[in-house]
Amino acid sequence: MKSVRGNVLPLVLGILLVLSILVTSMLRMPGTLRRTVTLVAKETQEMYLAESAVLSKLDGLPEGYFTDVPPVESRILGPWTLWRTAWQTDSQIRNFQFVLGNEYGRFSTSEWVRCTVMLENNLHENIMHAKNLKNLSGNRRFFRLDSSDALQGAFAFNVSGGDLTLNLGANESFHSFMANVDGDVKIRGTVHFDTLRIYAVGTVTLQGNVTADFVEIFGLAGVAVTGKVLFAGVLLSKQSIEISDRVKVNFPSVAVAVGYRGNRLALYGKSVFEGLAIAPSGTFERDSSTTLLDSTKALLPFCMDSRHVVFERRRL
Repeated sequence: MKSVRGNVLPLVLGILLVLSILVTSMLRMPGTLRRTVTLVAKETQEMYLAESAVLSKLDGLPEGYFTDVPPVESRILGPWTLWRTAWQTDSQIRNFQFVLGNEYGRFSTSEWVRCTVMLENNLHENIMHAKNLKNLSGNRRFFRLDSSDALQGAFAFNVSGGDLTLNLGANESFHSFMANVDGDVKIRGTVHFDTLRIYAVGTVTLQGNVTADFVEIFGLAGVAVTGKVLFAGVLLSKQSIEISDRVKVNFPSVAVAVGYRGNRLALYGKSVFEGLAIAPSGTFERDSSTTLLDSTKALLPFCMDSRHVVFERRRL
């Protein structure tokens, strides 16, 4: 613990020194410029304090070790870890958000099975606990989504005893779409989702010009993504994952096919996968036209036992 504290303390002291220099220089400036610099210095200080809180937590220091550093709240966000700092100053609440993955490492098949089961269960639970979950039965096909079924732009369906098909029109955009389905799921069209979450007993297929900022997809029987599909997130299956025909999967992403004998992951047709794509103890297929991120640069889900790595930060 002494060596860890020794690493963080010089950094925090350095931050305080920089802020002191900024304040001293600011006193010599004219009014308008001084107000601008005051605001910048204040925002810089807030970010530095938030980053100091995250660095302290990363290095294992107890909460409250540095008195000026705000506490860090932690929760799970899909395959990643979400940390937030919040404190009140000048009658305002300052919030910063940090998203973390885990450092790449080699793990056994059993460890991947354990981790993916955790991800699958979390996904299923999030969908089934949605406040606006609508229960449907039998095969369901939608050519458009009715806003009356949404709560603050979020759709959530539980389809029992059938398949779910979305044949959506051109240039549609949705904040959030979630579905738990007993059968297969097919999503086609020129459509954008801020967030797309699917849990299916059958095969999940994305085709056409489907884009999403973040996806969580589990298809027990398989996941197939083809066409000009663009997204980042996690794909899970116990049997098969196939990505083909110019699909672009942005960093950071994870695709894991593991759980049943004969598990397979395939990457074809000038597709790009900026993340970790694996089939532990199974078959991995890839043609020469595809692009796959060097695995040592990839990030792992929160459920793998390795060091946290911050890959996104922003002021809320």
